[in-house]
Amino acid sequence: MIPTTLVGSFPLDYNRENIKRALIDQYEVGITFPVLPQLRDFVYMYVEPLVNKGVLSYEHLGYEVRGDILSVEPEPPEDIVYAVDIAEDLGIKYRLAFTGPFTIASRLTPKGGKLGDIKSSLLAYEDLFSELFDYLVEMAREVSKVSRPHVVCVDEPVLSVIVGAKSIMFGMEPNKITQVLDRVLGQFKSPLRGVHVCSRLPPLLKNILLPLRNANFLDHEHSDIPENRKYYSREELNRAGKALGYGIISSRNTRVEEEQDVMALAKEALNTYGAHLAFLKPDCGFGGMRGFLKGREYEEIVLRKLKVLVNVAKGLGEQE
Repeated sequence: MIPTTLVGSFPLDYNRENIKRALIDQYEVGITFPVLPQLRDFVYMYVEPLVNKGVLSYEHLGYEVRGDILSVEPEPPEDIVYAVDIAEDLGIKYRLAFTGPFTIASRLTPKGGKLGDIKSSLLAYEDLFSELFDYLVEMAREVSKVSRPHVVCVDEPVLSVIVGAKSIMFGMEPNKITQVLDRVLGQFKSPLRGVHVCSRLPPLLKNILLPLRNANFLDHEHSDIPENRKYYSREELNRAGKALGYGIISSRNTRVEEEQDVMALAKEALNTYGAHLAFLKPDCGFGGMRGFLKGREYEEIVLRKLKVLVNVAKGLGEQE
């Protein structure tokens, strides 16, 4: 049976009861590597110490930098610490989602900059980005100390925005991005370490992700983005020593899929990539579904989708 996992977010209010609920539900449904649930903004989780110290100010569209980032000691998010205790009590091998430096930088703007405009973000300021990067490396080290995840995934959705077919915004070089991601991943000792990039994958992204030394899987959307289904060849993955986290369940469409349709996609993935499939999973997080059924999204959509995912993975294993 190909293992199953999730990317991160759920349409649940942020509190300890829901963190525990989402983790236990994944375990009981049969997810191989349940994710530590993200029930609040995945950037805020990791910059909260900076906000609390007044170094960052949240201004609706993003965060304005108002002080010295490196003056603040990183502290692991309280929800991660709490979820780790639950996961270890359950005796499960879990997945940790760590928001990457490029994605966090895209939400931060120097004082006086245009909030919400990626061109004004820290991605355009090498010195400020370097400070943020150093802070996040320390954050990754601190998170690693309090957790022992079997799977770690650095989430970098912004890479599908700034990376193109022939060039990268802000004059960034592919090898420099690779080095940044490798340093963050290197803070963890997990057996499975990877990077998640969603949306349509730009051609130049291969030159960033395949050379990663500290990653052995790459995680993308395939259910909702058919163009991604043959983005890599088996030969490329084999040469790079990489496997795929393959999305077979939509995280955008609120319709619960029919098992036969998901099975068809899973078989297509198996035929295309064979042993290079690390996991079957939903495309991305489910947080975007919040409010669709006035609070019933988790029970009536998410849990039902997870049951389809697990049933398909089991059925595929029986047919191998």
